[in-house]
Amino acid sequence: MKKWQKLMIWIPVTIIGIGIIGYGGLWGLVYVIAKSNSCTVYNIDNIEVRTNIDIPSILDNPQCFRGKSPNSKTNHFRINTANVNMDRYVERNSFISASDVDLDLSVFEKLVKTPEITPDNTQNFYYNSGKGKKTDWLAIVDKKSGDLWVYMEYRN
Repeated sequence: MKKWQKLMIWIPVTIIGIGIIGYGGLWGLVYVIAKSNSCTVYNIDNIEVRTNIDIPSILDNPQCFRGKSPNSKTNHFRINTANVNMDRYVERNSFISASDVDLDLSVFEKLVKTPEITPDNTQNFYYNSGKGKKTDWLAIVDKKSGDLWVYMEYRN
């Protein structure tokens, strides 16, 4: 076989091989992030993958506590409201007004700061909850202060 014929075979094979390895690596990373229910490694990424809620720029280190069972965790974040348009954030992440809903906030009681929804401030609070294939969650955001609470329970 001539040299140019060998090149015509090996160049596409090499490109396809690199593509397969790259795709496999990317898929592996997403799998590791989705499986990680740690409070330290890939915490924010894990929440975003499992709940489809964006965690934007935050101010402090987030609080995270493991739940009563090893399959749950509770998080508190403080969104940087100077950099994030909270009206757009609530709309983009499908949060619903908490004014007409009675939410069970007991899952957040381990955190230093817990949501305190009263008739006077109920217009500031929005929630998003769901039951995914492998995760149940409840997220509450205070649009005025930027506080975001996320509770997740993993189903194996």
